[in-house]
Amino acid sequence: MMSSVMQQQGNVPDITFSVAYPADDGIPTTEEVCAFFKSKGLKIREQRYPDFDSFQFRGIVRNRQLAETNAEWILFSDADMSYSPFFFEDLSQQVEGDLKDETLCITGARISLDKEYCTTYFNKKDDHTYPCVVDRAGELDDWPCRMVRRSKYSRNVGAGYFQLANVAHIRKEHGGLYVPPDHCGDRPLKTGQLIKSDRRFRNILGGIKRIYVKPQFHLNHERDRVDGNHMTNQR
Repeated sequence: MMSSVMQQQGNVPDITFSVAYPADDGIPTTEEVCAFFKSKGLKIREQRYPDFDSFQFRGIVRNRQLAETNAEWILFSDADMSYSPFFFEDLSQQVEGDLKDETLCITGARISLDKEYCTTYFNKKDDHTYPCVVDRAGELDDWPCRMVRRSKYSRNVGAGYFQLANVAHIRKEHGGLYVPPDHCGDRPLKTGQLIKSDRRFRNILGGIKRIYVKPQFHLNHERDRVDGNHMTNQR
């Protein structure tokens, strides 16, 4: 994701990452990834949580991200997304044009890449030493796809991967919250992790506005095992 943002072309808007994560987790750790990309010029605001238990309620985490942003628009996304080179030029033109007064939750379809291809690539073929800048990170049109939905009329609703919203409107009309803390709806991992806050956020804003976006690619990855073990090796 960060490599693809570094490689954006055209009239690129001012982008600041807000990265929330549990401390000292992953190989490399998220701290190491953020430090590397900061050294390459990306603007990154880190929100470090002491452990996974304090991090696992996504709605609460996103409340904090909203409170700390100074952006006009906030895009809630997942870290397994990669953006084509003119993605943010196009999106910026839309929010400065037809979407400038939009108060609904804006969503755009994604291209979900083939899971078997992705997991095989990352487990057996990928020879990068991370953290690093991945060449042509958003140019993935030649990767096989599991699902392609490019139409703005697609029923493919942006759950966690793409929810764009007007920050001033959220602060003025909804208390600056993603979800009310006492009605988050997210369920912790130990009881069978379930994310309901994304849907509640869309409902709070009055529904969704679907738009056409340049290709955004979902790097499909291994999921939790059938026996219930939580897999984090590819996240």
